[in-house]
Amino acid sequence: MSIFSNLFARKRDAPKITAGRITTSNFGLNTILSPYRSRVADTLTQLRSISETTAAIDFLRKVHPDVSMAVWNFIRLANQGHEMRIYDIRNRNNRLSRVEAKWNEFAARVNAINNSGLDGLIDQLHLSAYLRGGMGIEAEVSEDLTDIVDVYPILPQSLEWRLEERNNKKVWIPYQRQPQGTVSLENANFFWVPTDPDIDDPRGTLVLAPVLYAIDFQMQILQDLQAVLHNQGYPRYDVSTTLERLISTMPPNIKADPQKQRDWLMQHLNWIKQLFDSLNPDDAFIHFDDITVNILGQQNARSLDVRAVTELLDTLLLSGAKQLAIFMNRVGSHGQTESWGSISFKIYCSALKNIQRGSKRLIENVARLALQVWGYQGIPVFTHNVLDWQSEEDKWNVKLLKQQFYAIAQMMGWISADEAASEVVDVEKAVSETPSEAIRVSFGIGGDNPDTNNGKSGLQQSNTRVYSLWRKNEKAQ
Repeated sequence: MSIFSNLFARKRDAPKITAGRITTSNFGLNTILSPYRSRVADTLTQLRSISETTAAIDFLRKVHPDVSMAVWNFIRLANQGHEMRIYDIRNRNNRLSRVEAKWNEFAARVNAINNSGLDGLIDQLHLSAYLRGGMGIEAEVSEDLTDIVDVYPILPQSLEWRLEERNNKKVWIPYQRQPQGTVSLENANFFWVPTDPDIDDPRGTLVLAPVLYAIDFQMQILQDLQAVLHNQGYPRYDVSTTLERLISTMPPNIKADPQKQRDWLMQHLNWIKQLFDSLNPDDAFIHFDDITVNILGQQNARSLDVRAVTELLDTLLLSGAKQLAIFMNRVGSHGQTESWGSISFKIYCSALKNIQRGSKRLIENVARLALQVWGYQGIPVFTHNVLDWQSEEDKWNVKLLKQQFYAIAQMMGWISADEAASEVVDVEKAVSETPSEAIRVSFGIGGDNPDTNNGKSGLQQSNTRVYSLWRKNEKAQ
């Protein structure tokens, strides 16, 4: 079907389009962004001074190594590229190549503030879902309603929701807090997807909120461990002096007065301390025999099992950050083997797919709006590239099992050779039509010889294993 048949073919029930932008920048009235960033010396004190949860999470992702690594892993893994397909609304097997080319041009210029295109916008949406509890965007339509100027991500914490009545129904209406006041987004080209929302609550859940407790606990423990290490982990000097000799050398007038005696002794101890403080690391000890110097080494018995404490902290932190141990450089301390690592990574990828479904919905909403203002009817289908969690060996094993499955299906007469070739190697037709009587299949259990044939049925048990499959022409024997 020609693409021109879709030109200016608008739906009658298309939603109302609003020109211009209703939301505002998250920086408000601030018109200057400095290139310099301030540094925080006492991270724990600063963290405890922040009362708002989202602000505390955002603070930690910039200053704390573990939270920064968690965000880094999430954003990079969640966006492995994408593809937009636009199908003809009248024939869903027909892709609209010209409309897709126009969309690709639009995707390259979108998110103009940082020149990162649609890929950068998707990263920002995933970051918002991970840190701030939801993804929100507004599409700005040109004044003549013929194009989309840009798409802007919205800070979820700038939104407030009000339960109002529309058409005799109570619905939540989004508003944005702006410097000039609160503005309704009811008529804006605004799209919103929350992260794990509660029942009857349009807001999302802050999935990183539990990490605040773990980080606070971790930093406090590290400060306490620092004091313990300074006290017990380093060799120290034990300097003593003989009190009887000091008193014997004390002047008579001082010896008779207890207060003067005490001051004289303290003056002598301070003199010894000053001598040791003035020594360089390579200086020798030169002193009278009334002074004894010993070196106290590290205590043999540990007063605190640091490893057990750090493993406890790691477990709390990994759970709060929703991360795998290997992603956070905790290798070997959490029982991660190669098999369990693959299973864990698969589960983690499933969590990423859940977030990707939200960004997929938002981008498809923008695509439907773009098709409407461009004057086309089509069905946009946005697809994230599959996150590769399998090893190459696992992939080939799955392919071999798939080949065996379709070979058996062909041998049993369930499907044709063309159908098997289409499913296995993605070709339209098989090279040759091998008759089923020329196909020999051997079945076995455990480690039996695949050539063994006991005259019984090939499928002896439900858990039988296919050992080999080959074709043999009986006429050539």
